[in-house]
Amino acid sequence: MKLNKFQIFSLFGLSGSLIMFTGDMLFYYEKVSGANYDSVARMSEIPVKRLFAGGIMGPLSTVFSIMGTYLFYIVFRSINKTLAKISVFSLSAFFVFASAYHSVFTNLGFAGRLPEPFRSRQLNIISRFLDTIYSFDFVFGLLWTIIFLYLILFKKTLFPKWFILFTPTILILLGDTIKGFIPYPLGAIIYGGWINLSFVLFYFICFICFIYFSKNKDFSGLNTLTKSESEVS
Repeated sequence: MKLNKFQIFSLFGLSGSLIMFTGDMLFYYEKVSGANYDSVARMSEIPVKRLFAGGIMGPLSTVFSIMGTYLFYIVFRSINKTLAKISVFSLSAFFVFASAYHSVFTNLGFAGRLPEPFRSRQLNIISRFLDTIYSFDFVFGLLWTIIFLYLILFKKTLFPKWFILFTPTILILLGDTIKGFIPYPLGAIIYGGWINLSFVLFYFICFICFIYFSKNKDFSGLNTLTKSESEVS
């Protein structure tokens, strides 16, 4: 099967999210419910080499994730080239800071091995640093979300309007809400990997939809945007 460019960049994004999810599972996978999930306690017990492997997944995933952001440029550039560029930049920055957060998160596993009172002190310092990184991630994620929702809701794009239901940055906000409802043994998988699973779901739906669009030549959105896109190019 020959892949079109929409599918290819969807696969890049999907690959990046799956690699980061793998890093999450290396950090704290265990059979536990959502309510009993405790990442720091788990990371304090696993082998150090496993922490190393999990941390490396962060920067590795970013390579694929940033390549995947180009999907939004080729979809949105015929609508608004400036917003398309800002969309790619903001989501790329989001993934860069997410990778930094993931790598720094590794230190919670190291600090969790220290005796008190050093343990609490180091965990507090690391948590404050993580909060700082998260603030940058939140800003870039919010910027991308606003552009994504605006273009889909108020412009004619290749993404159907129902795509907003799978906006990953919005799904991420629901993580704490679902934590108490996740049964044993899926707590670490679903809640621990919720952020990256949100992107996995989104890019997977993108990939499937672009297969459908390419097979339905009567789909006016694909024909119109592809034509406009070639003119922009």
